[in-house]
Amino acid sequence: MFSRIISCTINPAKVNEFKNALNNEFLPRIQAQAGFLENIESLDPATGQFSCVTLWKTASDVDNYHNGLFQEVAAKLVPLMQGNPTVQTLPVENSSAHNIQAGKAAA
Repeated sequence: MFSRIISCTINPAKVNEFKNALNNEFLPRIQAQAGFLENIESLDPATGQFSCVTLWKTASDVDNYHNGLFQEVAAKLVPLMQGNPTVQTLPVENSSAHNIQAGKAAA
């Protein structure tokens, strides 16, 4: 299992527009991607601090999303941000929700 971690700062005046586009326009399409497992979003509307973690079955599932639908998502959402997002992909080491123990997730 792999996590894709995105952090950014949304222009506080654009938070509602960002949330609407992400959750209504894109999230259903993201969830329909091959290998998608989970989405967790955190947001402070006062500051615009946003973090999102998506979980994927394989590294190739993440790559397919990144090279496909993510390009459309970024094109629509980056203009609502202050600067560019940071994006990381890491193997999941532990997950109590998914019953994964240290060192056994990416095997």
